[in-house]
Amino acid sequence: ATQARKTQSAGTEAVSRDQAATMPEEEVAAQEQYKKEGNQFFAAGDYVRAVAAYNKAIKADPENGVLYSNRAAAFIHLQKEVKAIKDADQAIKLKPDWAKGYFRKGGALFALRKWDEAIDVLKKALEIEPKSKEISTMLREATRKRSAENGEKKRENKQTGFKFGDQGSSSTDTAQTHIPAPSAANPSPGSISENVMEQFVKQSLSSAITQFSAQGELKSIVYVQPSVQGEAMQMIGIEAGFDSPEANNQCFDFLRNYLAEHKSLACVVLAEKRNIAFPQVWKGKATSKWKWKESEQGIFMQLETKAGDSGSSERKIWFIPTGSAGGKPQEPVEIDTDVMAIMPPLFR
Repeated sequence: ATQARKTQSAGTEAVSRDQAATMPEEEVAAQEQYKKEGNQFFAAGDYVRAVAAYNKAIKADPENGVLYSNRAAAFIHLQKEVKAIKDADQAIKLKPDWAKGYFRKGGALFALRKWDEAIDVLKKALEIEPKSKEISTMLREATRKRSAENGEKKRENKQTGFKFGDQGSSSTDTAQTHIPAPSAANPSPGSISENVMEQFVKQSLSSAITQFSAQGELKSIVYVQPSVQGEAMQMIGIEAGFDSPEANNQCFDFLRNYLAEHKSLACVVLAEKRNIAFPQVWKGKATSKWKWKESEQGIFMQLETKAGDSGSSERKIWFIPTGSAGGKPQEPVEIDTDVMAIMPPLFR
């Protein structure tokens, strides 16, 4: 995502003379003024005001593909990749032989880590503009990242035998743990004690932060507290679980069934903000619910526990700010579960 935003700072485009020649003089003047303001805000890094200016320019000249491309670039910096793709598609529709529209779409797909789609679009851009360094650089980086992830998935499948939706136990690396399950002496049989729960949460967080610090990223994952004394903490990879509403529902259904089938006592869901295309729970929230800037990166951590005989269960969610993508994790901050949860209740 960082690479995608960097390459989108190569500059915005001016409106063509041919385009301006077909417009009434007053519309040209208004569009040029708004476009100029948008470019100035973009250059200053004020992408919100850049989008506002481009909105006005597009209203004055809705058939100008360059303006949609400019706004797409600003949306990518604001991490609004879905909107960027929509604008890039419009730019492509209006200027099908122009490489920049494809490049903007490729940048948005890159930021969403949709490597196959990004590569296809960037190849099209490079066909149109074969000497473009920015296009060839992003295409090369997308290809590299896809190869790296495919290689890692093959290693995971070989070692643990699972893809999305399958489970594996912690290995002998820094994520290894053996959290004791509640014993018969616990006050609420069938539930998780406070001590064990605290231990489980700390271990889950420690494992996630270790991975994030070592690799500069955290792939979406669920840690599961087993019900059997002495069993290892389980890990479930859900990398695709936040790609779309459909993927999120599929992931939710699988996790809920898995937890019920294995009589699990608790789970922790972890996902980086930049990897959550749905649900983007931070969007449009008041500062009382979400105090960080749109550009702030971090990790969501959601705890779910099974209800005991008393009928009480627990749901909590924290946000762990990292500043920029790949930045240093800060102290977790608890946020409102009712409006900020990234998964519905997982225990029946």
